[in-house]
Amino acid sequence: MKRLTGKDVARAAGVSVSAVSRAFTAENRLNKATRDHILKVASEMGYRPNALARSLIKQESDLVAVVFGNTDGMYDKDFFNRLSTALQKRGKWALQIRSEEEENIAETLGKALMYPVSAAIVRAGTVDLQVIENSKKMHVPLIYTGLGPTVKGADCVWLNYKSGGLLGTRHLIKRGCKKIAYIGGIEGITADTGRREGYLEALGEAGLQPHGVSQTRFDFESGLQAALSLLQSDNPPDAFYCVSDAAALGVLNAAKSILNLRVPEDVAVVGSDNMPMAAWPCFDLTAATNPIDEIVQNLMNTLEARLADPDQQEMSVVVEPELVIRGSA
Repeated sequence: MKRLTGKDVARAAGVSVSAVSRAFTAENRLNKATRDHILKVASEMGYRPNALARSLIKQESDLVAVVFGNTDGMYDKDFFNRLSTALQKRGKWALQIRSEEEENIAETLGKALMYPVSAAIVRAGTVDLQVIENSKKMHVPLIYTGLGPTVKGADCVWLNYKSGGLLGTRHLIKRGCKKIAYIGGIEGITADTGRREGYLEALGEAGLQPHGVSQTRFDFESGLQAALSLLQSDNPPDAFYCVSDAAALGVLNAAKSILNLRVPEDVAVVGSDNMPMAAWPCFDLTAATNPIDEIVQNLMNTLEARLADPDQQEMSVVVEPELVIRGSA
């Protein structure tokens, strides 16, 4: 069935199409009786304005593209849910577009810019300068999260990943661990690079060497397999610092459920992100925080400031992690 249009409502209400349009606008010049009549007829007919069509006409949009890299991480799913809720509370609507397996974030963002969006929030571990140039030509501001401190031509809200690596590894050293392995993520992704730098710096401070470095996809299964390989070697580690909670949960399961090791007596485990399930008694995971609510609030503040003043200098907001100590280390 064909969707109702403003013309249909205008015909039924005996008014002009422009009067129907004004009736659904907050600032309208219709008298109350006419507006109430139009809204009553529209309600009876089941009519709703086409927000996309109106945004094209007015050159304004309440859509904000939220562009994700190709990830199925538990943290990212929680992040998007809270981000979309925060946008809706501010009268904005999240248009989520994720990278397909075979494409990069630049292609994905290009798809997002085909829609009439007012801005784009990009959660990615790398940046493509051509993407920023394209968005500037289209007057669509970009806000990156998941990267480092500055991206020329775009705003950034970023976690100090290196600090998380320092906190987690120093804690393991403080509790007496000497053979600390690193379960990393995808090489080149900022979260992995920063956390690994913190891990290596903390080891250097204590005069220790890395005791095995494995790269994963930030997920449970690869964390489990990497831990099994290291723990079943001739010289197993006595601790793990992990790039993500998902990988850390894989390590915990390898140690406790498969190899029957005691945690933290035989092997200690520290994760990164501090997802809600890290606090579950069955995991009791010590973790460096990656606080979603604080990051989302800073994203909202940055978005509002950028839309209010499109020409201001790039903004960069850093969020510092904390270490939540539980039973795993």
